[in-house]
Amino acid sequence: ITGSKSIFRVLRGGKELLWEPFSNRYEGLYRVRRNLYKNTYGNKIIFEEENLDLDLVFSYQWNSSNRFGFVRKAKLANRGGEEVSVRLLDGLQNLMPYGVTTELQNTRSNLVDAYKKSELLPDTGLGIYALSAIIVDRAEPSEALKCHTVWSAGLPAARRLICGRQLAAFRRGEEVQEEVDIRAERGAYFLHDTCSLAAGAELSWYLVAEVN
Repeated sequence: ITGSKSIFRVLRGGKELLWEPFSNRYEGLYRVRRNLYKNTYGNKIIFEEENLDLDLVFSYQWNSSNRFGFVRKAKLANRGGEEVSVRLLDGLQNLMPYGVTTELQNTRSNLVDAYKKSELLPDTGLGIYALSAIIVDRAEPSEALKCHTVWSAGLPAARRLICGRQLAAFRRGEEVQEEVDIRAERGAYFLHDTCSLAAGAELSWYLVAEVN
């Protein structure tokens, strides 16, 4: 329920096939090979899963940036000899709003969930994650005036989800709707798009998480 989550619905041979990399949910359904890479300095890491049955390779790379925070680059490559159509849902789960300390999360996580507020600015695709109020044990108002943000690049036509409510519907093949205002739910930032990959082609996109 925390961190990266990717789900693909792959149209091939008149059938739509479900693939969820790095998950044990469908273990044994496909022949897969997983790889892990890091650079010499240890400040970049790549997770990669090769689906040998679908001839697709998905990877995501974590980088840190002084200017932008955490930068996640995702890439989907078609290693097969035919064009393939893919509906993708990719992003980050359980994004913490500003103002939640480690101690507060460890001892009062359900209370923290009740205060969470996630918003999307549709024109820019910016996700905003904040508390409806600072959590204090004193009878006084305490506004939450700071937030964490997530934005994306590379999939300009994608719809965006800011919580995990619709993941099960996407797995069932149902359409998902863009979300703009979610309260009292764990924040997330997912991109939903449909793409076609020619033989040997690849597609990449970025998520930038400016969090504490």
